[in-house]
Amino acid sequence: MRKYENRVQKIKNEVYAKVSEYAFNGNLTENIFAIPMELNQGPNPSLRCCVYHERAVTAERVQMSMGGHPEDTNIIEVLESACDQCTDHRYVVTEACRGCLAHRCQHACPVQAISFINNRAIIDYEKCIECGRCHSACPYNAISDVLRPCLRVCPTKAIAIDEHKKAVIDESKCIRCGACVYSCPFGAMQDKSELLSVIELLKSGNRPVYAMMAPAIATQFEDVSLGQVVTAIKAIGFKDAVEVALGADMVAVHEAKEFVEHIESSKGFMTTSCCPAFVRYVYQEFPELKHHISTTVSPMVATARLIKSIDSEAAVVFVGPCIAKKEEEKFLDLPAAVDHVLTFEELIGIVRSANMDVASLESSPLNNASYFGRNFAASGGVAKAVQDILKTKKIEAEYELMVCNGLNECKKVLTQAKHGRLGNVLIEGMACEGGCIKGPVTMQYGPIDRKKLESYCKEALEAKPEEAINIFKDQKISMIREGQSC
Repeated sequence: MRKYENRVQKIKNEVYAKVSEYAFNGNLTENIFAIPMELNQGPNPSLRCCVYHERAVTAERVQMSMGGHPEDTNIIEVLESACDQCTDHRYVVTEACRGCLAHRCQHACPVQAISFINNRAIIDYEKCIECGRCHSACPYNAISDVLRPCLRVCPTKAIAIDEHKKAVIDESKCIRCGACVYSCPFGAMQDKSELLSVIELLKSGNRPVYAMMAPAIATQFEDVSLGQVVTAIKAIGFKDAVEVALGADMVAVHEAKEFVEHIESSKGFMTTSCCPAFVRYVYQEFPELKHHISTTVSPMVATARLIKSIDSEAAVVFVGPCIAKKEEEKFLDLPAAVDHVLTFEELIGIVRSANMDVASLESSPLNNASYFGRNFAASGGVAKAVQDILKTKKIEAEYELMVCNGLNECKKVLTQAKHGRLGNVLIEGMACEGGCIKGPVTMQYGPIDRKKLESYCKEALEAKPEEAINIFKDQKISMIREGQSC
């Protein structure tokens, strides 16, 4: 169905597919311990020091595919056997060291941790405080900063290293953004899967199961069309596929209305509420600003509530690029509308397990939303949709839209807001740089993603959010987190 961006994706997908295959066949329990042997046959290793190490890592991935360890309440876990290849020290002298006369690295070190032996700099790690001054001072860039990728990307410093040199996640600080999951070169961070629960739903046939497809799905496939993927989804047991972009249209209309009310009541700035990792970031890092977060539910929740208002027996499964979605309703203490969440990685694993030739399938329609609803998947998409609605309504009040592309930008703008430097501003907050199309469990991260999404947006039958939701105008659903009806 597609090419993998890296080997970690491929390995994870092989496990998802194998677990799904046995789950559909009803013989997973008796084959749990066989999966590592099947996927890592040996006798020679292909990835690690030995085939036994490879099997140990695969066994942990199987466990995560089955829901992870129940005693660990975080949705992201560290695979202990996979977390073993990072260097113990942050700064390392490389072969580029020329043993120069200036010795700027030595003079820059505040704790005299650098000496020279045979015209080569040596770091005494008993003294080193990892301040990085030697790294900055070297004219040859010969002192490399090899900070663990998980530590480097975590925006809330939720990751530490224990006495065994393994990564440990502080659940109280983790916002479930998944940056560590994508950044770890060894795939040692992984999100717990609801794969088995979804398969049991599909197998039971007791309830109609709807797949809610996040608009970033348009960027995930190369050799098959999105319509063929929808057909494959139906073939494995889903009753239908619905665009979460339809919920985005609903959110855009409601959030525009809420922003106007915010301005009229002189409450100042307001942030969007679509990205659960961003919302959690505000709660944890800027708790004094949480009352400025839009009370509008996310597109995922809005779509789920709409489906269940139409089909009371429905079970809904969100499929998207986001790990934080797996805990969104729980964190916000919302009445559960979404039954389960799958990532794109997990969905592809399920489809692969069915051994279908997706490229030979006929195409099924997926056209529930507007251009603007689909564009929520990219950074700036929410703000663009709200702005278009405000222009249509000819709002005369002065306001500004600020797009925060990633948590680094979010932090800067929220710091301004904290100090009272913002007026009537709508802040679009996205945890992932580039938006949802760059989520931690998407399968593609190239520049072509934005072009694919734009093409998908332009294919929408409806131009405006109001036009997309007009057919449901008599359907009363709750669009705010407190559960009040809109």
